[in-house]
Amino acid sequence: MLVDLSDLDEATLDGVIREFKTGWEQKKVQARVEQKQLGVLNSKDHRGVDGLGQLKAQVTPESYHYWGQRLGYSCWSDKSFVDGYLRDNPQARTKGGATKLQVGYSSATPKYRKVYA
Repeated sequence: MLVDLSDLDEATLDGVIREFKTGWEQKKVQARVEQKQLGVLNSKDHRGVDGLGQLKAQVTPESYHYWGQRLGYSCWSDKSFVDGYLRDNPQARTKGGATKLQVGYSSATPKYRKVYA
């Protein structure tokens, strides 16, 4: 397929050439498609693992590395970035649940105690 690019202005032509070199836009679109497919395939609940916690999201490698290279990989440790990412990409969220039902808490000195007369 041959396309004549001589009619494009210089800024658009630079953007097209940059996209041909890096392919970031194509990779972003591909990552979004994969995220949506993961959301469909992962419709069952993800339970928390004792000692590790609950699975909040599944991020494709392309998306992980895109943002890691763009902002630095420490961005994935930043709660505000992850919250914003999950807000903008709801398909990355997973349904989770607790591993066991816990009512109240146990401690050496209970806060409340029932006394029957």
